[in-house]
Amino acid sequence: MPTPFTHLATVPEILDHPSLTGGAREALRVELPAFMLGNIAPDVQTLSGQTREATHFFPVPLEAGPPAQARLLALHPSLARPGALPLAQASFVAGYLAHLVLDQLWVAEIFEPVFGPAQPWASFRDRLYLHNVLRAHWDAADLARLQPGTAGQLQASQPAHWLPFVRDPHLRAWRDQVAGQLEPGAARTVEVFAERMNADPRALAELLASPDELERQVFAHLPAGALERYRTAAVGAAAGVIEAYWSGQLQAARL
Repeated sequence: MPTPFTHLATVPEILDHPSLTGGAREALRVELPAFMLGNIAPDVQTLSGQTREATHFFPVPLEAGPPAQARLLALHPSLARPGALPLAQASFVAGYLAHLVLDQLWVAEIFEPVFGPAQPWASFRDRLYLHNVLRAHWDAADLARLQPGTAGQLQASQPAHWLPFVRDPHLRAWRDQVAGQLEPGAARTVEVFAERMNADPRALAELLASPDELERQVFAHLPAGALERYRTAAVGAAAGVIEAYWSGQLQAARL
């Protein structure tokens, strides 16, 4: 799934998307720090000790059924009416929904058809490694796109019982960890992925630095233009879900 830097890089793209009406767009810009935190918040499970499905509301591989955003609102109806929430909390939830949309589409369009358990090339273990190589490669490009001051804006968010299923200290710790990775010299995605995979960070860095090896080992398996199509579709879908949420038209699932 996209990394926190990629989720942060899509924030201005979502805000500029024509699917958002002026009311939603302006509200999210007023509470931009909360919206930014929402866009990275589902990955808090790396600190909170929760399962991934407990914060993302969908399994991998994907299963038939309601989308994650509808399941979230069904399980936690107190979040379903943005007009009844403080503006910062509603903006945070909007960002949270955007993250879920991007992740589900990534699984459906990139992970499962290229790297997933049913694919025949290499071993699944090797495909998981190369999937993380792809994520790290894209992450580096998105890191370079982030505006100066992103870390400070993110840290300006102040969670105040915004989620009934994640404690505020965990959200603050995740906020600070991601913001800290934006500081010069901080350990970033290559180091984080290498540690999680128990892999050699130097070998991972060397692969990422070699266009020829990236093409041979990773991009040769991706359909041409797949990442660009994914990003366009994901940003548009996220903007559409946020607009539906903000206007009270996003339906909770029947569980």
